[in-house]
Amino acid sequence: MNLLLDLFMAALLLGLPMVVLSWFLFLWLFASGEVSPEGDRKAITSELKKARKKIAQKERSNAHYVYDKWMWFGSGFYGLAGLWTFAVIEIMQLFGFLLDFPGWSRLLENGLPSFIIEFLVNQLVNLLQGLVWFSWWPAESILLWLLVAYLGYWSGVELARRRVAPPRAAVKQWGQRLTGLWRRHDDL
Repeated sequence: MNLLLDLFMAALLLGLPMVVLSWFLFLWLFASGEVSPEGDRKAITSELKKARKKIAQKERSNAHYVYDKWMWFGSGFYGLAGLWTFAVIEIMQLFGFLLDFPGWSRLLENGLPSFIIEFLVNQLVNLLQGLVWFSWWPAESILLWLLVAYLGYWSGVELARRRVAPPRAAVKQWGQRLTGLWRRHDDL
């Protein structure tokens, strides 16, 4: 793969999603008062660390599902890239499984305990791949993918800091979906 194609793939598969995810997360964080949009990058990073400690110490009980997972992956740039990579891996495997369903007899041929163990091992492997996200993406230049992801993350943060609003219809639709998911998560 040449460098230009690698740059295009990095921007499409990692950079653009990082812009959108960080934009939405930070719009929510700034609106909720968790993080102040007035600070510089160091201040924002510091406030994220404080928020992560609150989550770890269970001081914040009304955190939402995506926010919780982002904090679990480490928050900040690295955590968001890890969470996105984990989501991509899971979605790809789900579609691969559904499109090439081997049948229940094939899945359970070694017994239910074996199936459950294989599933749990697969989840652990996916989690580890998410944690070392930079090595999962198909790249000739890992440094290029890191830079594109980092630029995407901070571009989203800057969009949120400047209070650039996403299109209303899309936000309303996604907000309703996410609110439903968050309510179900909070009820658990």
